[in-house]
Amino acid sequence: MLQSRPIVPTNDGWLEVRLPNEVMKDLWEMIDHASVDAKEKLAGNISTSLELDASDKFLSFIGEVTDDYQKHFNYKPCQLVAEIPKEATIQLHDLWVNWQYQTEFNPSHVHFGVYSFVIWMKMPVETRDQMELPFAKKTTSPCVSCFQFEYVNIFGGRRSFNYPMGKQMEGLMVFFPAEMNHLVYPFYGTDEPRISVAGNLALAT
Repeated sequence: MLQSRPIVPTNDGWLEVRLPNEVMKDLWEMIDHASVDAKEKLAGNISTSLELDASDKFLSFIGEVTDDYQKHFNYKPCQLVAEIPKEATIQLHDLWVNWQYQTEFNPSHVHFGVYSFVIWMKMPVETRDQMELPFAKKTTSPCVSCFQFEYVNIFGGRRSFNYPMGKQMEGLMVFFPAEMNHLVYPFYGTDEPRISVAGNLALAT
């Protein structure tokens, strides 16, 4: 009888976090008060991105998420080659909201800092419906309207992980190392925007 066991080397990953209703409500209130343009600092080829002023409630929440990530992963950013000062803490550095409309996209990019996150607030289309568009049918790489992480395997080969978009994604956060490549593919067939919140955490002394 064959005797075997799979060995999967330790690696870093990301967290999925379902936001409590009170945090979602808090974010919508922040979005209602947003007015400062953030586009010049961002990679997105999208219509509107505005800076958000983080509330105390959100700062507390993102601190809990950071602690939870560090319980699951022993992530050390590649760019931190020098010893980290003992008094250094990881704090929210910037926070913004995106309004993405049909045909707009976010190219492959990384973020500033130690950790980053994306929170989906409003999803106007379902990826399963988008995949029925004539140009998307029978493709070997189904990704229209998806959010995608890019990474390499232990052989240096390119890999990707798609998040299909839809109502089930509203209120979900992905929390990941800031140096992890990610991108957002365009969607089609509606004038409604996709609304998302994103942010970066960095070392502060």
